[in-house]
Amino acid sequence: MISFFKLCSAKCHFYSVKTDNTSAAFESLAHQVTRFPEAPGVYLMKNSSGVPLYIGKAVNLRSRVRSYFIDTHDDRPNIPVMLRKVDHIDWIATHNETEALILEANLIRKHQPRYNIDLRDDKHFPYLKVTIQEPFPRLLVVRRVERDGAKYFGPYTDATNMRRLVSFARRIFLLRDCKRSLPVAKPLRPCINYAMKRCSGACAGKISESDYREQVNHLLRFLSGHRTDLLKELSVRMEKASLELNFEEAANCRDQIRLIKDASRLQQVDLKLDDMDCDVFGIAEADRGICMAVLHFREGLLMNSRHYLFAKTAWDNSNPCHDNLFLQFYLVRGDEPPPLILIPENAGFSLDTLQQWVNQQFNRKIEILIPQKGTRKILVSMAGKNAYLNLNQNIIVNEAQDIADLQKELHLPSPPETIEAFDISNIGASFTVAGMVQFKGGKPNKSGYRHYKIKTVEGQNDFAMMMEVVTRRLTRLYNENKPFPDLLLIDGGPGQLNAALKSLQSFENPPDMISLAKKEELIYSPYRKNPLRLAATHPARKLLERIRDEVHRNAISFHRKIRGKQFSSSELEKIEGIGKKRAALLLKSLGSLKRIREAELGTLMQVSGISEDIAKRILFSADKE
Repeated sequence: MISFFKLCSAKCHFYSVKTDNTSAAFESLAHQVTRFPEAPGVYLMKNSSGVPLYIGKAVNLRSRVRSYFIDTHDDRPNIPVMLRKVDHIDWIATHNETEALILEANLIRKHQPRYNIDLRDDKHFPYLKVTIQEPFPRLLVVRRVERDGAKYFGPYTDATNMRRLVSFARRIFLLRDCKRSLPVAKPLRPCINYAMKRCSGACAGKISESDYREQVNHLLRFLSGHRTDLLKELSVRMEKASLELNFEEAANCRDQIRLIKDASRLQQVDLKLDDMDCDVFGIAEADRGICMAVLHFREGLLMNSRHYLFAKTAWDNSNPCHDNLFLQFYLVRGDEPPPLILIPENAGFSLDTLQQWVNQQFNRKIEILIPQKGTRKILVSMAGKNAYLNLNQNIIVNEAQDIADLQKELHLPSPPETIEAFDISNIGASFTVAGMVQFKGGKPNKSGYRHYKIKTVEGQNDFAMMMEVVTRRLTRLYNENKPFPDLLLIDGGPGQLNAALKSLQSFENPPDMISLAKKEELIYSPYRKNPLRLAATHPARKLLERIRDEVHRNAISFHRKIRGKQFSSSELEKIEGIGKKRAALLLKSLGSLKRIREAELGTLMQVSGISEDIAKRILFSADKE
């Protein structure tokens, strides 16, 4: 890699434009930018303390930097905020775009500017740590990568498979996991792991440091995914030990081979990869976020995956081409890329530029491709699907923007700052209740939650129940001279919505009302002829789903509470001589109140604690009813 200082002195020209950040000076800065060279290079936007706020590369420095001062940036509000903090702009000219890309990636890694995309990921996921700096290394599960000389693998997004892999590794290579400081002057008594054949007994002097280190090297190859050569080597050792009649060593090699194959089977992807080593990039884009996923295949095995989630404004704030992300990925990891790298068409990567960079950086052949068909195309699609699922799971939430998007999509006259949602919960015609939740500014307002018992509707009529609840809610607000919510959300389809709309007819200036159907997540609104179908990652849909799920939870919780009270205060407890314990015994023995009422005297007396007098009182009570 060409260093920053070497590039500056040997291949670059450095220039700085400064301003005191007043309006006039800002205009002056924009004017001075017109004198930037029309050459490839890197620009550094800095504050008054000289700290870089943003670093970017450009094929044409003048054109690229000038665009910041002539565009309105309506879709990227963070850019005007950043420009107000800019005190001066430095630029470094390079000979070509590849040099600019390398310099940009190194500067971003060095300064970590606030407004550049931050390539950090998965810090909450576990890593595997091999303490190779110790005389007798250990295999540990950790949550943080430190610069301590150890070797790290991961992060592992599937912790279950990771721990299964650790279990296999410890059984195969017999590495210790204790905290003892080795070697010791006097051998110690080995722990239970040695007896269970989960440790080689280094603390007891059962293995030399050189032999232990050989096992560690095997472990590193195993975790790196390079297992074919390891299996061949173990097979040779097994045959040699067998010929020398060293059957214990041969058996150990046989067990290691079997365990390695079993562990590899857990990670095998059902594709004809032909022991392929490759990294596969995938990109998924939503209305407010973008996710980049990277899948690591080694010898046909999917070793692990990484996901990077970016706010869309930050992604757009970068250069139109996002090659710096690709470079940062390999520079930060510090690992050499595999012989093959697959990237999708929509990644914003420049294939030729990246190929030139890897050719300069690594002294071996590394091929970068955008596959069009076959297994490699399937792998890119797999990476894209991983990116989409991760993006959908970790959607970027901005409540104020969610409300604005909802207003835009539904053509509402004003932003729905206060939204109230209703849901009916029942079992048949029994214990029918309703729940209501209130969201203010896109967030739950727990003090505004309400519960309702259905009073006027007989039988199972969800439409009438919804009409009753909405009417009661608005009437209460009207009588207490309190403002109506901006928007009412009904859980259901057009039937529930139309029933609820009827309850609004008796009120002046009623709130707007919509409904969200569960099955296809369609939004029904009286302001639209056809239902609205939004993408699964659309922020407005996500907001409505959060509200709908919360009101459903609220209604179900209230229903369970009411039902529990009804069952706990059993009619049996009203009978003299029967308390909670005897009532529970009767229900457990006979199954229901109906069977208790219909039971014979002798049947009731067979229940523990039920005397003849109590049984007669039960029958008398049943006849009375």
